Amino acid sequence: MAVPTGAKGLDEMLGGGLPESSLVQVFGLKAVGKSILSMQVAARAAAEGGSSVIVDTEMGYLNNIIPHWLAPLNGRFGANCGAVRTSIVRSFDDLRRKRSAEAFLKEAIVSALKQVQLVPSDQQLTEALNIFMPNVKIEAPPSDGPAIYVVEAPGLVELLALHGVKVDLVVSEGGRVEVRLQPHGLVDPTGSPLGRFAAERRASLMVYDSISAPMKATFAGTQDLPARSSSLALLLGQVQRMCASKKMVVVAINHISVHPHNPAWTHPYGGLIVGYDFKYVFHLEKAPSESKLKELPLTNPELVGKGNRLVWAYRHPRIDDYGAAALLKLDDAGFH
Repeated sequence: MAVPTGAKGLDEMLGGGLPESSLVQVFGLKAVGKSILSMQVAARAAAEGGSSVIVDTEMGYLNNIIPHWLAPLNGRFGANCGAVRTSIVRSFDDLRRKRSAEAFLKEAIVSALKQVQLVPSDQQLTEALNIFMPNVKIEAPPSDGPAIYVVEAPGLVELLALHGVKVDLVVSEGGRVEVRLQPHGLVDPTGSPLGRFAAERRASLMVYDSISAPMKATFAGTQDLPARSSSLALLLGQVQRMCASKKMVVVAINHISVHPHNPAWTHPYGGLIVGYDFKYVFHLEKAPSESKLKELPLTNPELVGKGNRLVWAYRHPRIDDYGAAALLKLDDAGFH
């Protein structure tokens, strides 16, 4: 079974739509429309009767994407899909402790740090809670029909925990960050907080926007490349197993890596690890000039002069790298 994206040229390259039990990646520069495309995929899935889980690592969906795009896309696809904010609930290993202890623990940490004139950031506070309250569950109010459930997870440690991976970040004296898997810190992803939630809500689609943002925030230097690779491998290994066991479609939005000495050299952020785990990878960019488009292997040349975005088959099981491209038109109703 394939889930159409609603963007004709992309669906044609996919053979009709997003393939079941597969990881599909879309990468490109900022402001090209990647998040809009991922939102469109979720709305299109709702029109087919499927719910979606959007793992929002950039904290932009609920305030910036959904208010502007949910209604137009619902109208276009004939869906009656609502957006649901989820909450991440933490608890102690000792289940006899009350859930409300999270607020008291947070207050105690902030109060203790104030005594030494330190103010923790939200991310630091989250990481501290992860240590003292390691058990995590995703909760959301019930929905009458297909819904888009938004899980906000900007921190790397929290994101991995949602997938059943418990790690510690260790910084060496030289400033190098290491990712260390805790004893018994890897569980079956179907039993992870995210796996259980997706099963409870019968989600057919999982969206990551973006898959690389927590890594970019955590690993700033080239000395941290091994840690970046290991964290990506842990995350994507769990995503693959969860995707296959639940027969879900997974779409990941990714940032772009540009070579400092050759701007024309563009690849998805994440290196070989990302390259190995995604069998379908598409490069989304703004459409070049009409003269340049005539030189490209376009699948829909009839859109020359009408399309304002270009999508390349960067990696595909049956298409050579950059061997096919399609024009897309982005307007106030999404991608066409």
